[in-house]
Amino acid sequence: MRKQLMAGTALAAAAMLAAGGALAADKKMMKPSISVNGSFDALVGGVLDESMEMKRMTHDAGAGNFGDGGNTDLTDDTMTASKKDVAGDTSAVDTRTDAEIHFNGRAATDNGMKYHMRVELEGQQGSGERIDEYFLSVSGAFGQVIFGGTGGAPVKMLTGLSGSWATGVGETLNFDQAWTPSAVGRAGHYPLQHARLDTGDANKLTYISPKLGGFQVGLSYAGNKVNDDDSSRVDADAGVHDGFELAASYTGKFGDVGFGAGAGMTTYQGCNGPKAMCDDTGESDWLVAGRIDFGGGFRIAAAHKRVTNEDKMDESSLTDVGVRFIQGANSFSLVASHGEMEHTDAAHTGVMASYARALGPGVKWHANLMWMDSTSAKSMSDNATPASQTIGDDGNATPVPAVVADERYVDQTENSGMAFVTGIKVSF
Repeated sequence: MRKQLMAGTALAAAAMLAAGGALAADKKMMKPSISVNGSFDALVGGVLDESMEMKRMTHDAGAGNFGDGGNTDLTDDTMTASKKDVAGDTSAVDTRTDAEIHFNGRAATDNGMKYHMRVELEGQQGSGERIDEYFLSVSGAFGQVIFGGTGGAPVKMLTGLSGSWATGVGETLNFDQAWTPSAVGRAGHYPLQHARLDTGDANKLTYISPKLGGFQVGLSYAGNKVNDDDSSRVDADAGVHDGFELAASYTGKFGDVGFGAGAGMTTYQGCNGPKAMCDDTGESDWLVAGRIDFGGGFRIAAAHKRVTNEDKMDESSLTDVGVRFIQGANSFSLVASHGEMEHTDAAHTGVMASYARALGPGVKWHANLMWMDSTSAKSMSDNATPASQTIGDDGNATPVPAVVADERYVDQTENSGMAFVTGIKVSF
């Protein structure tokens, strides 16, 4: 059934491209052209950051019995607890840049179809990828078909409805939380900090319908979930593969109030590891989002995401909310998100207040006050030791009882911090 759906998706896309906008054959052709745009954001920030290591020794009557999350289930019988400062506190002042250059090629044919080619060049090395997204879009009366390494239908259709994405006027809460390092690390970025579905920038085929009475639907297929800029084929026995991404949305207006709502999901087979360690259900996410625009430049938006990731044997949820107010050249926003994993106690909370002022066409100054708090996943270790004895100051031996195997240390790291970040962003 899944293979039939894949074949049907490809055939449908080919048929739409062949038919094109035949009804619009009187449209003029446009000679292919290229343009360049992008942005440069120059930033400076002051940071107050604190990293703590938390330890507690817990009595676990079921030691050795692993729960759904792969971690030993703990009781509330905490015997000892400690908290100490650890390395990892950051410098008090930092400077950063965020820059991208976009190359856009455009063309139109006499059957009314429009073509848009886009390649995004990163302004700094970052994670090692010079090229970010790249795709070719073909649009007409039938809707839009997108080929290439870019986000799928849920990202294209739901970002403008989702919490802080739809309301933030300064830094991006989901991407720019690294001013205060997170205890959950990179592995917790998408499940606990990022309020969009993890569709990745791997090569995919996407179809987005035209809007009919405010309704719109979209579907994406990706053979590989991991970015495959070198066009490598995924190993189906050791990687995430054959994914479908779906989205639906509705936008409308009631008097002076505009509103939009949508939902999306992704489902992929396999996991990032040996096939024997994977669950047949693979990976799946879903998200619901909505926004309301009131008169006078006031907007509220929210999103809720649920992630089931079988190769990590964990489930997580994240809620992202925001409010925005625009008056003339001045913009204000307050956004917040909270995510947590069910079985490992990892969690992340972020709050940011932002102000921006337009200084001219494409130029704005923005200031952001952010607070982040995070706790890493539980790490447990047995503390079984044999009985021994120590010699006290009086020269007498004092017996030390053995620590049995069902007493164990539970280690977690907590990181909390505040940052004030300001910068000038030029978009061209």
